[in-house]
Amino acid sequence: MTPSDEQIRAAIAQQAAEWFIANQTGSLGEADAAEFLAWLKASPVHVREYLGVARVARHLPAAAGERKVPLETFLAEAAAADDSVVSLRKLAPGRERFTTRELWTRALPIAASLLALAVGALWWAHDGELLAIPKTYRTAHGEQRVERLPDGSLLRLDTDSEATVRYSGRERLVEIKSGQALLEVVHESKRRFRVAAGGAGAIAVGTQFDVYRKLDSVEFTVAQGAIAVFTGTPSWLGDRVSVPDDVLRVTTGYGVRIDSETASPEPVAVNLDQALGWTQHKIVFEHRPLGEVAAEFNRYGSIPVEIDDEELRVLPVSGMFDAGDTESFVAFLQRLPGVKVERTSALIRVIRAKTTT
Repeated sequence: MTPSDEQIRAAIAQQAAEWFIANQTGSLGEADAAEFLAWLKASPVHVREYLGVARVARHLPAAAGERKVPLETFLAEAAAADDSVVSLRKLAPGRERFTTRELWTRALPIAASLLALAVGALWWAHDGELLAIPKTYRTAHGEQRVERLPDGSLLRLDTDSEATVRYSGRERLVEIKSGQALLEVVHESKRRFRVAAGGAGAIAVGTQFDVYRKLDSVEFTVAQGAIAVFTGTPSWLGDRVSVPDDVLRVTTGYGVRIDSETASPEPVAVNLDQALGWTQHKIVFEHRPLGEVAAEFNRYGSIPVEIDDEELRVLPVSGMFDAGDTESFVAFLQRLPGVKVERTSALIRVIRAKTTT
């Protein structure tokens, strides 16, 4: 069956809306951007449909940000390319003219679809704040990322990390699914700011704090203000914004580790330079076990550092390095007494040096 003009136009409108969403959410990579521009240049109809979506979006209350890929340089070329592009008439031969009533009858469903898609794009671009649509942020190995959230709070992700943000009328929820994040929270009187990390959780008010989700534990460190830390899903979460007085509080310069869904009895003082060094792309360690330090370098480096010897793994060391400077760390290891480093193209192996008699 030959597709009708209406079906073809609807398909192009759908494509235009999808490209609009991709541009507004900033999800276009280099290859996608090239594909988008090729799609625009393929037909003036593509340009008109895309601009139609953009015009609808511009009149909505919550306008999205600037397009990541400018269109102006392609409009004239696309509009003048009638002889070199595929015509809508050639794709779908049929009646040449419609009455005004028929045109409106056919156009209104498409316009309604475009409006719905544009609204959805804008809600998504604002982290789903209006409809509690979740939005996930990720970082690759060695990558860091900073995002300004809809309420003005700041989310900073460390290497190999993932966080999902969901805002609603009752609360602002950030779920740390893996890795480490620093959150700088803007206070709101009617919506709490909650963080979930496995079986652990925290509620913050006007606070800057770090969350480090490891394989078997979660560490909370407060850089400024205070947080309330708990496990599971307490009954008081419900609709209330306030936190009961008996919930564990952690204040500036202190941290707490939750292991197997059990919080430590009391928060402990922490070295903030050490705990938050990653925000400056630094690894800072003071009398920490060598095995833990090596694991931190492995979070950023492309060649892993391996330490099998248990006595070496618990050896206390101190220092400060750039997170990506594996060479300086290796030089540091080679200066440690009783330590030898063996290297291959794929592995840095730390072993105990043989003693001579």
